[in-house]
Amino acid sequence: MKELRQRILEEAQVGEGDIIHVDMFLNHCMDVELIERAGTELARRFKSDKITKVLTVESSGIALACFVGRALRVPVIYAKKFQTGYIDPNVYTAETHSFSLEKSYTIRVSKKYLEEDDVVLVVDDILSNGQSTLALLELVSKAGGEVAGVAVAIEKAMREGGKVLRRMGVRVEALETVEGVEDGRIILA
Repeated sequence: MKELRQRILEEAQVGEGDIIHVDMFLNHCMDVELIERAGTELARRFKSDKITKVLTVESSGIALACFVGRALRVPVIYAKKFQTGYIDPNVYTAETHSFSLEKSYTIRVSKKYLEEDDVVLVVDDILSNGQSTLALLELVSKAGGEVAGVAVAIEKAMREGGKVLRRMGVRVEALETVEGVEDGRIILA
């Protein structure tokens, strides 16, 4: 996606290590039109897969997931990181670890929203180590559903997430792929 590529090269900032900050257009201060085009493109790539649900984890992937779900005309579910009074206590759970935040979470989705006949597309803004994605796949598995694939705006190829998923036989589609970070510069594929 040419526009996303340009925004990454011109606006994204490199943080400590190889953390890439795209919060100025993708996941904090959001360019809604860009995210809508990204969601539409990812949906196009999976349109023949008979997807019944889109699944993400709170919070930075929610906007992209909503536009993917809208384009596919299916519901969007987001796994919650915290138990609240607003979620049904009858849930599927999985453990995940955020390396960028150095925190572990139990994510949860109500059992009434994921079912065994669902074909699920997992969506997120960035795929790095893949821990949250693996936890989402675990939720779908616990429900007895099928994973159509993983759709992300940005994949960090220098991390293991995409490689692990592909070795598992999971289809991964990324709009842009970061090959590495050198001297504070982002190198795209």
